[in-house]
Amino acid sequence: MIIGLSATAALSVYFFHPERPPLYFNPHHLAEGEVEVDKVIKWLEQGEVVWIDARSALRYEQGHVEGAFLLNEREDFNALLLPIYSQLANRADLPFVVYCGSESCLASKRVADLLRNRVGITDVFVLKGGVKALQDKGLMP
Repeated sequence: MIIGLSATAALSVYFFHPERPPLYFNPHHLAEGEVEVDKVIKWLEQGEVVWIDARSALRYEQGHVEGAFLLNEREDFNALLLPIYSQLANRADLPFVVYCGSESCLASKRVADLLRNRVGITDVFVLKGGVKALQDKGLMP
């Protein structure tokens, strides 16, 4: 009886909650501000994209997307930003794509927020799938 009442209460809350999540897993569901690599490839075909690597400097030096800028919050974000600020500001009308080491990496989300809030870049997207997505498409060694 207790289980039945608990299940009824849980389902009632779920069905009437305005921001309820889906009942099933959708691997192609994008979180707010995320972009898939195929969409970025289309942007590249139409013009230019600004790549931001949110991994550590060591990982960046081991390999990154050609032309990517290193920006992360684990090392000093402001110190990394200062030498490249004018280059980023001159490209502010382009889409910025931030990537990090994996799908579950939060560094890219944090760097994207910093670019929006501190630098004033509006079109900032987090790459879904991270480095693996880039490697699968041959965009990164």
